[in-house]
Amino acid sequence: MKRSKHAGSLTHIARGSFRSLFFSRPYLLGLLLLLSFGGRTATENAEQVQSRTQAVTTVVLGIISYTRWSTPPNPVRLCVTAQTRYADGLFSPLLLEAPHPIKTQRLPLDSNILSQQCDVIYLGDVSNAQRRALIPRIAGHSILVISENDTECSAGSAFCLQPRGKQIGFKVNLDALARSGVRVHPNVLQLARKLESS
Repeated sequence: MKRSKHAGSLTHIARGSFRSLFFSRPYLLGLLLLLSFGGRTATENAEQVQSRTQAVTTVVLGIISYTRWSTPPNPVRLCVTAQTRYADGLFSPLLLEAPHPIKTQRLPLDSNILSQQCDVIYLGDVSNAQRRALIPRIAGHSILVISENDTECSAGSAFCLQPRGKQIGFKVNLDALARSGVRVHPNVLQLARKLESS
């Protein structure tokens, strides 16, 4: 008898669970759709980050390959500073084995050795005030500054990357480039103009 009551209570609980599940199906369906779209969005974002990371690596290495210093550095010392989104490819050990090797290191933005240890500075997510504050600290040194996140490109960086979908364009600040003490092949500057006008 006790077993029957127990079984009945279990049945009641089971019915209640199915009933609550039935009534909650719209919510369940909504949750599944949300998870589905959320997963797809996360996948798309991951693919976009991966594509942009590859594009940033190509663009940055291309700019560096067309940059000339009065005394050619060997290897070129590339310093990545602040939080970055697309700079992972710049840390590939293969860069040190290239015909014109590049040695990448990460340094804090307030590091005192930026001006002595870097030929190129890749700026991550910093404010315009922080960009402007950096320029006097590296003045007098031949250092090319490339910003990952500077839409206007008016705060002291010579090159500013411009994400467009999965691709990366760039702008050139000619005044900043003139002050940097390095020379860049005119073809790169023409390419920047074309990308900006397209």
